[in-house]
Amino acid sequence: MLIYSFAVIASLLIAFLCGSIPVALIIGKSMRGLDVREHGSGNAGSTNAIRVLGLGPGLLVFLGDVLKGALGCVIVALATLVLVPVASSFATAEAFQLMQGSTDVLELDPILSILASGHATLLHEVPMALAVVATILGHMFSPFMGFKGGKGVATALGAITVTLPLTAICSLSVFIVVVLISRYVSLGSIIAIITVPIFTALFPLAFPDLVNLSPTYIVFTTLIAIVVVWAHRKNIVRLSKKEEPKFSIPKKDKAYGQGEDSVIDFVAEDAAASDDAAAVSDDIAVASDKDDT
Repeated sequence: MLIYSFAVIASLLIAFLCGSIPVALIIGKSMRGLDVREHGSGNAGSTNAIRVLGLGPGLLVFLGDVLKGALGCVIVALATLVLVPVASSFATAEAFQLMQGSTDVLELDPILSILASGHATLLHEVPMALAVVATILGHMFSPFMGFKGGKGVATALGAITVTLPLTAICSLSVFIVVVLISRYVSLGSIIAIITVPIFTALFPLAFPDLVNLSPTYIVFTTLIAIVVVWAHRKNIVRLSKKEEPKFSIPKKDKAYGQGEDSVIDFVAEDAAASDDAAAVSDDIAVASDKDDT
C-alpha cells in the first residue's frame, strides 16, 4: 500500500518539523530581544528560558514546546485513523484480484500481511510511536537552529500526553515531586523520563481491562528514555559532582540584565555549569555596574 506508506512518512516528517519549531528562540527574540542560547546555560529549553527571560515568557516557552510535541502526534494520529480503514479496504480488493491469479498475496503486500495476521492495530501504533520519537528529535536537532536545540523533555510531555495520557500524567507527577524535593530540574527530568517505559509496561498488567497496549509502545518509550537521558549526560556529570545549579524563579518578571530585580542571579547560578561561563560572568559584571550607577 504505497499510499499508506507515503502518507505516514510525510506525516512523520511534519511531526519532526513541528518538534523543530524554535519556540524559545522566537519568544526570546520577540518579547525580550534576546537569544536564549547566548545566555544562562545556553540551552534552548524552557528551564533556561525562565531563568533568562523571566517567568512569563519562560512559561510560554514551556507551553509552546508541549503543544508542538502534541501537534506532531495529532497530525500522525489523524493520518493513520484515516488511512488504516482505507488501507484495509484497498488491501481486501487487491487480495481478491490477486487470488484470482493464485498469487501469494501476503508476499506481495506487507500491509495486507499485517491485516491478515490480525495485527491491524500496528498500522496505527507504530506510526504513533515513531511520531513521539520524531517530535523529540525535531526539538533536539532543529534544522532552524543548525540542528541543535533543547533536551526534549517538554516536547516529550506533549507527545506522550497524546499517545499515552495515563503514562504522561504519572510521569509528570514524578517530575513535580522530584523537583519540589531536590530543586534540580534535570534530576526530575531524568527520573520522570525513565518512568515512562516503566509505567507503559505496568499499566496493562495492573489494569488489563482498561489498558491494552502492544509491546510497540514499550519498545519506543524505552528508546525515548535513552535518547532524553543521553541529552542530559552533562547534567548527570554535574549532579555527580554536586555542581548542578538548583532551579528558582525570578522575583519579578524582567528581562536578563535589566534593573535590580533582573534575573542576573539566575544566570550567575548557571555560570559554573554553562559552556559559556566566562562570557556570562562578563555580562553579569556589566549589568551589576549599571545597577551601581
